[in-house]
This record gives sequence, C-alpha cells and structure tokens, in this order.
Amino acid sequence: MLKLNRVVQVVILTMVIFMISAFKVHDSKSDSHISPLSATLTNADSDIKSLRPIDSMVNRVMKSLKLEGATVAVVKDEKLIYAKGFGYADKSVKELVTPEHRFRIGSVSKLVTAIAVLKLVDDGEIGLDDYVFGENGILKGKPYNSIKNNNFYKIKVKHLLNHTSGWSLITYGDPMFIPHKINKMDNTGYPIEFDDVIKFVTSRHLPYKPGTRFNYSNFGYCLLGRIVEVVTGDDYEDWVQDEILEPNDIHNMEIAGNFEKSRKKNEVKYYDYSPDNQQLSFDGSGKMAYKPYGADDIEMLGPAGGWLATGTDLMHLLVLVDGYKNRYKDILSDDLMNKMVKGVGGVQRPLGWRSVNGEHWWRTGTLSGTSALLTRDLNGMSWVIVSNTTPRRGSFPSTSRWAIREAFKQIKSWPDHDLF
Repeated sequence: MLKLNRVVQVVILTMVIFMISAFKVHDSKSDSHISPLSATLTNADSDIKSLRPIDSMVNRVMKSLKLEGATVAVVKDEKLIYAKGFGYADKSVKELVTPEHRFRIGSVSKLVTAIAVLKLVDDGEIGLDDYVFGENGILKGKPYNSIKNNNFYKIKVKHLLNHTSGWSLITYGDPMFIPHKINKMDNTGYPIEFDDVIKFVTSRHLPYKPGTRFNYSNFGYCLLGRIVEVVTGDDYEDWVQDEILEPNDIHNMEIAGNFEKSRKKNEVKYYDYSPDNQQLSFDGSGKMAYKPYGADDIEMLGPAGGWLATGTDLMHLLVLVDGYKNRYKDILSDDLMNKMVKGVGGVQRPLGWRSVNGEHWWRTGTLSGTSALLTRDLNGMSWVIVSNTTPRRGSFPSTSRWAIREAFKQIKSWPDHDLF
C-alpha cells in the first residue's frame, strides 16, 4: 500500500467526518425530525396534500374578510405540523408572506406578559397577593406618590392579571390611547411617557373596589411590565427575551416600532380599511397619521399589545403553557397553570388568556392593521392566525375559528413531522 502523506490523510479524514455527518442528518429526517427553529421555514415545508383543507379554508377567510396577508401555524400533540403565509407582506411590491414574516400581535402580548409575571411568582420573586402600590407594595415613590384614593392601595398583582383592578374606561377612555387628553388635562409634554399615564390614572378616582368587577385594561398590563422591571432590575423586553423566550429557542420576538420607517427585519406592512383609519399622531406633531403608523404608541403599549412575532414563535410559546405534556413540559408549575386557566379571587377570570371554555383556551389581539387569534384547542390541537389587516367587515375571530375547525374536520390523515 502506498504511504499517504500528512495532507492526504487530513483530506480523507475530513471527507469521512463529512459523510458521517451527512448520514446522520439524513437519518434524523427519516425519524420525522428536521433542523431547529433557527433554520428558515418556507411555505413549501407545509405544502402537504392531506393538509390542503387548511389552505382552502384560510383562503376563504382571506377572501371573506378581504385580508391582505396572514400567517397560520398549527400544532398537533405539541408538534408543529403546519406553518404557512398567505397573501401579501407588502402589497406595494407584491412581497408574499412566508412563515418567517413577523406580525404585530396586539393583545396576544398580554399572554406573554402573564407568563413572565407568573414565572416570577413561581420563582418566589413576587406573589399574586402582593400589593402594587404603597409602602407595602412593589411600586413606590414617583410617579406613584400622587395617590389619594385608598382603594388604589388595595390593588394586588392578581387584579392586574385578571382585569379587576377597579378602574373603568367610561370616564376618560383607555389611558393608553388618549395622549392628547392626558397632555391637555395634566399639562404634560410630548411624547407622553408611561410615567405620565401612571400619574394621570393614579391621581384620579378609582370607580370600583379592586377584585369586585371585570374591566378590560391595557393600562393594567403595561403596569405589569413595569413591575417586571422593578422586581428584576432589568428592562421588561430584555428580561422576557433573556429569561422566557431565548432559553426556549424563541429568537424572533421583540417589541414593534411605531412608524413605517421603524419596521423590523421581516416585519409585514399593515393595512387598515376601517372608515376612521386616520388619527392625530400620538407624538404631538399635530399631523394626521395613518392609524397603523403613528396614531398609537405601540412601543409604550409593549406589555399589553406591542410584541412582534411569527406564527411559529407563538406556537412555540403556547406549547410551553398549554397543559399538554406530549413533548414539552410547561414552564409554569401545575398550581400556577391551574390558576392561569381557572383564575383566582372572587372574579374567576383567566390570567393572560382572553377566555377559557373547558379545554378550549384562546387569546385575541387587535390593533389598527392587526387581527390575531391564538387558540389552545381540543384534542391536542393548537393554532394561530394573524393578519396584517383591519377587515372592512366581518368578525376576524369568529370567522377564523369556524374556518380552521372546519378544515380540521376535513383532514383524513395527519403528518408525523415536526417543523419545530
């Protein structure tokens, strides 16, 4: 046998290692596993004949509601079996939606914040019965020292989570969406900061005793974001990314920007076809803004409605708190999972979820240019649909729920692959 020199030996060894690695990759695919979430998913990955009823029914939703674009992802037994984009990410340049496109998710963000707060409860950092304000509360000093109504000192963390803190939208409207009223009534500068909103709310009357009445509150969830910051000493967005998302291979979620020029990488454009889609810009410029871009401060709304995500991101987050234990262990304890779904206190409302009906849990999200529905459904199924459009007519949640469930009824066989 000819004696091989050192260079030839290295080349041969490298080729052998490469061939073994290639065989392992091929073998792993034969076992119905593919590359991790960091790999790029395409629509072709979910172009499976048995799943075409989903394609058909989503296209019906698109046509019925006149949506420009949408992303859909489906999980079965905690495996991601379907992730597709529909329509346009940017209509002006005919850019089609793929599974990699990111959408504002509106109030689905509240589920993200609830998970973060409940994780802090699980870790013993705070308690559901901890007071929010006052010397015995989490938030002290400015801007929380203008409180004169003693009912504010009865607000607990659980009241923020289940929308029973006691305030009402009747008198002034939603404080997260009235910057010009806050500016006029409190003589603040522009842009309105969250501290200005806190002072506006806490220096006024609290209509109801905390824990006695449900009143949906974006402000309450933004306040939960502030609590995360005070308890952890970190920025809310950074802490959620570092402690909840990144450790669980969710790498594409972040708080969205306010303006079209602030669009993030792979973020879609938004379309609002409602009659009142123009509004005075939140920033005090005095200019009218197209509502998806500049009418509302999405960045300040972050913990209540500002997150950006792909459909795959949302499905990966959901399997961490879905109560199913096929492949993923819930990141919250059984006790807190039970409280998250069944509620706490006198007003039994779920924490983070919009509504719970037995095994069916769901979370809606709505902003100008955003329509979202995240569902933990029956029989091990979970799914999400998010659009970049405010429909001209019709109900996005009810139409989407009907369509997806009808599609499931038509599917005769389910693939065993896992796009996670």
